[in-house]
Amino acid sequence: MITSSRLFLKSMLPGKMLALAAAGFFAVSVPAQAGPTLTFNFTETAVAQFATPVGSVVLTQNGANAVNVFVDLPTGFGFVNTGNKTPFVFNLAGALVVAITTPAGGNFLSPNFDELSLSYSGAGGFPATPFGTFGNAILKSGGNGSSSGYFGDLGFTVTRAGGLDTTDFTANAGGYFFAADVANAAGNTGSIAALRAGPPPTPVPEPASLALFGLGLVGLAVARRNRTAG
Repeated sequence: MITSSRLFLKSMLPGKMLALAAAGFFAVSVPAQAGPTLTFNFTETAVAQFATPVGSVVLTQNGANAVNVFVDLPTGFGFVNTGNKTPFVFNLAGALVVAITTPAGGNFLSPNFDELSLSYSGAGGFPATPFGTFGNAILKSGGNGSSSGYFGDLGFTVTRAGGLDTTDFTANAGGYFFAADVANAAGNTGSIAALRAGPPPTPVPEPASLALFGLGLVGLAVARRNRTAG
Protein backbone atom coordinates (compact mmCIF):
# COMPACT_ATOMS: atom_id res chain seq x y z
CA MET A 1 0.00 0.00 0.00
CA ILE A 2 2.85 2.38 0.90
CA THR A 3 4.69 1.53 -2.36
CA SER A 4 1.55 2.26 -4.39
CA SER A 5 1.15 5.63 -2.68
CA ARG A 6 4.77 6.56 -3.47
CA LEU A 7 4.35 5.58 -7.12
CA PHE A 8 1.19 7.72 -7.26
CA LEU A 9 2.97 10.74 -5.82
CA LYS A 10 5.96 10.30 -8.17
CA SER A 11 3.66 10.08 -11.19
CA MET A 12 2.18 13.48 -10.48
CA LEU A 13 3.62 16.60 -12.11
CA PRO A 14 5.15 19.19 -9.78
CA GLY A 15 2.38 21.62 -10.70
CA LYS A 16 -0.26 19.16 -9.59
CA MET A 17 1.62 18.51 -6.37
CA LEU A 18 1.73 22.22 -5.63
CA ALA A 19 -2.00 22.48 -6.32
CA LEU A 20 -2.63 19.60 -3.93
CA ALA A 21 -0.49 21.25 -1.28
CA ALA A 22 -2.32 24.53 -1.73
CA ALA A 23 -5.62 22.73 -1.28
CA GLY A 24 -4.34 21.28 1.98
CA PHE A 25 -3.25 24.66 3.27
CA PHE A 26 -6.56 26.24 2.22
CA ALA A 27 -8.55 23.60 4.06
CA VAL A 28 -6.68 24.39 7.27
CA SER A 29 -7.05 28.13 6.84
CA VAL A 30 -10.87 27.91 6.75
CA PRO A 31 -12.16 26.99 10.23
CA ALA A 32 -15.41 25.16 10.85
CA GLN A 33 -18.45 27.41 10.56
CA ALA A 34 -19.20 27.86 14.25
CA GLY A 35 -18.92 30.75 16.63
CA PRO A 36 -16.14 30.69 19.22
CA THR A 37 -16.96 29.98 22.86
CA LEU A 38 -16.97 33.40 24.54
CA THR A 39 -16.78 34.24 28.25
CA PHE A 40 -17.93 37.57 29.69
CA ASN A 41 -17.12 38.35 33.33
CA PHE A 42 -19.35 40.51 35.53
CA THR A 43 -16.65 42.98 36.52
CA GLU A 44 -18.88 46.07 36.82
CA THR A 45 -21.02 46.84 39.87
CA ALA A 46 -21.98 49.81 42.01
CA VAL A 47 -22.52 47.67 45.12
CA ALA A 48 -19.63 47.95 47.59
CA GLN A 49 -20.47 44.58 49.17
CA PHE A 50 -19.98 42.73 45.88
CA ALA A 51 -16.43 41.52 45.21
CA THR A 52 -15.87 41.40 41.46
CA PRO A 53 -16.12 39.53 39.23
CA VAL A 54 -19.61 38.50 40.31
CA GLY A 55 -19.81 35.45 38.08
CA SER A 56 -19.73 35.17 34.30
CA VAL A 57 -21.71 34.53 31.12
CA VAL A 58 -20.51 31.79 28.74
CA LEU A 59 -21.78 31.60 25.15
CA THR A 60 -21.43 28.28 23.32
CA GLN A 61 -22.43 27.57 19.73
CA ASN A 62 -25.22 25.00 19.37
CA GLY A 63 -25.61 24.22 15.66
CA ALA A 64 -26.08 26.87 13.00
CA ASN A 65 -29.15 28.56 14.49
CA ALA A 66 -28.70 28.42 18.27
CA VAL A 67 -26.43 29.52 21.10
CA ASN A 68 -26.31 28.15 24.64
CA VAL A 69 -26.10 30.85 27.31
CA PHE A 70 -24.97 29.96 30.83
CA VAL A 71 -24.90 32.56 33.60
CA ASP A 72 -22.74 31.34 36.48
CA LEU A 73 -23.22 33.25 39.76
CA PRO A 74 -21.09 32.74 42.88
CA THR A 75 -22.53 30.68 45.72
CA GLY A 76 -24.99 32.75 47.71
CA PHE A 77 -26.02 35.01 44.81
CA GLY A 78 -29.37 35.00 43.04
CA PHE A 79 -31.42 36.80 40.39
CA VAL A 80 -33.97 39.30 41.68
CA ASN A 81 -36.36 42.06 40.63
CA THR A 82 -35.67 45.29 42.49
CA GLY A 83 -36.95 48.68 41.46
CA ASN A 84 -36.20 49.80 37.93
CA LYS A 85 -34.11 46.72 37.04
CA THR A 86 -34.46 43.34 35.34
CA PRO A 87 -33.08 39.91 36.39
CA PHE A 88 -30.98 39.34 33.22
CA VAL A 89 -30.68 41.42 30.04
CA PHE A 90 -28.84 41.27 26.70
CA ASN A 91 -28.98 42.58 23.13
CA LEU A 92 -29.73 40.29 20.20
CA ALA A 93 -31.57 41.28 17.03
CA GLY A 94 -34.35 39.33 15.35
CA ALA A 95 -37.17 37.06 16.41
CA LEU A 96 -35.87 34.75 19.13
CA VAL A 97 -37.04 31.51 20.69
CA VAL A 98 -35.68 30.80 24.16
CA ALA A 99 -35.78 27.54 26.10
CA ILE A 100 -34.78 27.79 29.77
CA THR A 101 -32.60 24.82 30.75
CA THR A 102 -31.42 25.91 34.23
CA PRO A 103 -33.53 25.75 36.31
CA ALA A 104 -35.33 22.98 34.42
CA GLY A 105 -38.14 24.49 32.37
CA GLY A 106 -37.54 27.88 33.97
CA ASN A 107 -39.49 26.91 37.08
CA PHE A 108 -38.32 27.36 40.66
CA LEU A 109 -39.72 27.67 44.19
CA SER A 110 -38.68 30.81 46.05
CA PRO A 111 -40.88 30.60 48.12
CA ASN A 112 -43.84 30.66 45.71
CA PHE A 113 -43.99 29.01 42.31
CA ASP A 114 -42.30 31.46 39.93
CA GLU A 115 -41.07 31.22 36.36
CA LEU A 116 -38.26 32.66 34.24
CA SER A 117 -39.19 33.59 30.68
CA LEU A 118 -37.98 35.71 27.76
CA SER A 119 -39.44 39.09 26.94
CA TYR A 120 -38.30 41.67 24.43
CA SER A 121 -39.34 45.13 23.34
CA GLY A 122 -36.61 46.19 20.95
CA ALA A 123 -33.49 48.22 21.61
CA GLY A 124 -33.40 49.95 24.97
CA GLY A 125 -36.54 48.32 26.37
CA PHE A 126 -35.30 46.90 29.67
CA PRO A 127 -33.39 48.86 32.34
CA ALA A 128 -30.32 47.72 34.24
CA THR A 129 -29.58 50.85 36.26
CA PRO A 130 -26.86 52.24 36.26
CA PHE A 131 -25.70 50.31 33.17
CA GLY A 132 -28.30 51.52 30.68
CA THR A 133 -31.01 49.61 28.87
CA PHE A 134 -31.16 46.44 26.77
CA GLY A 135 -33.45 44.96 24.13
CA ASN A 136 -34.02 41.48 25.58
CA ALA A 137 -34.66 40.23 29.09
CA ILE A 138 -35.12 37.06 31.05
CA LEU A 139 -37.90 38.10 33.43
CA LYS A 140 -39.03 36.57 36.70
CA SER A 141 -42.69 36.39 37.56
CA GLY A 142 -43.77 36.59 41.17
CA GLY A 143 -42.61 38.88 43.95
CA ASN A 144 -39.76 41.37 44.00
CA GLY A 145 -36.74 41.62 46.26
CA SER A 146 -34.22 39.08 47.54
CA SER A 147 -36.86 37.12 49.48
CA SER A 148 -38.40 36.13 46.13
CA GLY A 149 -35.14 35.76 44.23
CA TYR A 150 -33.90 32.74 42.34
CA PHE A 151 -30.62 31.71 43.99
CA GLY A 152 -28.90 29.57 41.40
CA ASP A 153 -27.33 29.63 37.96
CA LEU A 154 -29.25 30.48 34.81
CA GLY A 155 -29.00 28.53 31.57
CA PHE A 156 -30.96 28.86 28.35
CA THR A 157 -30.73 28.17 24.62
CA VAL A 158 -31.64 30.99 22.24
CA THR A 159 -32.56 30.13 18.65
CA ARG A 160 -32.98 32.43 15.64
CA ALA A 161 -34.19 31.23 12.26
CA GLY A 162 -31.69 31.90 9.50
CA GLY A 163 -28.62 31.57 11.71
CA LEU A 164 -27.24 32.67 15.06
CA ASP A 165 -23.60 33.02 16.14
CA THR A 166 -22.02 33.65 19.53
CA THR A 167 -20.58 36.86 18.09
CA ASP A 168 -24.06 38.20 17.22
CA PHE A 169 -24.67 39.43 20.77
CA THR A 170 -24.04 43.18 20.83
CA ALA A 171 -23.27 45.81 23.45
CA ASN A 172 -25.69 48.52 24.50
CA ALA A 173 -24.94 52.25 24.23
CA GLY A 174 -22.71 52.05 27.31
CA GLY A 175 -20.62 49.19 25.94
CA TYR A 176 -22.19 46.53 28.17
CA PHE A 177 -23.06 43.15 26.68
CA PHE A 178 -24.94 41.65 29.64
CA ALA A 179 -26.34 42.83 32.95
CA ALA A 180 -28.22 41.27 35.84
CA ASP A 181 -30.06 42.34 38.97
CA VAL A 182 -28.74 40.18 41.78
CA ALA A 183 -28.69 39.78 45.55
CA ASN A 184 -26.23 38.08 47.87
CA ALA A 185 -26.95 35.99 50.96
CA ALA A 186 -26.71 39.07 53.17
CA GLY A 187 -29.57 40.72 51.28
CA ASN A 188 -27.48 43.30 49.40
CA THR A 189 -28.96 43.95 45.96
CA GLY A 190 -27.87 45.75 42.80
CA SER A 191 -26.97 45.45 39.14
CA ILE A 192 -23.85 43.83 37.73
CA ALA A 193 -22.63 44.14 34.14
CA ALA A 194 -20.15 42.64 31.69
CA LEU A 195 -18.26 44.93 29.30
CA ARG A 196 -16.66 42.60 26.78
CA ALA A 197 -15.34 39.10 26.19
CA GLY A 198 -11.73 38.11 26.06
CA PRO A 199 -10.07 37.34 22.71
CA PRO A 200 -11.64 34.36 20.92
CA PRO A 201 -9.62 31.15 21.10
CA THR A 202 -7.65 30.08 18.05
CA PRO A 203 -9.88 27.78 15.93
CA VAL A 204 -8.82 24.14 16.07
CA PRO A 205 -8.76 22.50 12.61
CA GLU A 206 -11.03 19.52 12.12
CA PRO A 207 -9.41 16.06 11.61
CA ALA A 208 -10.22 16.11 7.90
CA SER A 209 -8.47 19.46 7.53
CA LEU A 210 -5.41 18.15 9.36
CA ALA A 211 -5.28 15.17 7.02
CA LEU A 212 -5.35 17.44 3.97
CA PHE A 213 -2.68 19.61 5.53
CA GLY A 214 -0.42 16.58 6.01
CA LEU A 215 -1.04 15.46 2.44
CA GLY A 216 -0.16 18.94 1.26
CA LEU A 217 3.17 18.83 3.08
CA VAL A 218 3.96 15.46 1.51
CA GLY A 219 3.10 16.90 -1.89
CA LEU A 220 5.46 19.84 -1.41
CA ALA A 221 8.28 17.52 -0.37
CA VAL A 222 7.83 15.24 -3.37
CA ALA A 223 7.57 18.18 -5.75
CA ARG A 224 10.79 19.65 -4.41
CA ARG A 225 12.57 16.28 -4.75
CA ASN A 226 11.36 15.81 -8.32
CA ARG A 227 12.49 19.31 -9.21
CA THR A 228 15.93 18.69 -7.72
CA ALA A 229 16.26 15.35 -9.49
CA GLY A 230 15.32 16.96 -12.81
